[in-house]
Amino acid sequence: MGGIGKTTMVRAVYARISREFEFSFLLTDVRKSVEESSLLKLQKQLLSGIWTRKANLSDPHEGATFIRRLLGHKKVLLVLDDVNHPSHLKYLAGNQDWFGSRSRVLITTRNEHLLIQHGVERRLKVEELNDDDSLKLFSWNAFKRGYPEEDFLGL
Repeated sequence: MGGIGKTTMVRAVYARISREFEFSFLLTDVRKSVEESSLLKLQKQLLSGIWTRKANLSDPHEGATFIRRLLGHKKVLLVLDDVNHPSHLKYLAGNQDWFGSRSRVLITTRNEHLLIQHGVERRLKVEELNDDDSLKLFSWNAFKRGYPEEDFLGL
């Protein structure tokens, strides 16, 4: 389900643990990025964080090989947000031997089947908040306290 906080959650986790890794990458809105440009452009964006020269890649297969070669022995944190196609996982995250030991890949998606198909064993389903918790969260953000102002309670 969209709008329940998956992106917010992975951004917070990324901010909290990214310093523990040699290389950290946060690719948000993967679905939209691929739709608006290409998977190859997203690979180049990822590589620009580690490769000082311009990566002259011709296709996603070559990009995947390059990513695997550069990061294969590094401790990496890779966050892929809003993945909606198996090719996103295949060409951006590959499999367990793409990155060094103790690396982590965090993926958000609305389609759990994609994760299963890719062989992701550890999955967390984000549940939507109940009405009371939703109101508290909204109030903390809107009013800086756990309850709304009296004038806004009806809204």
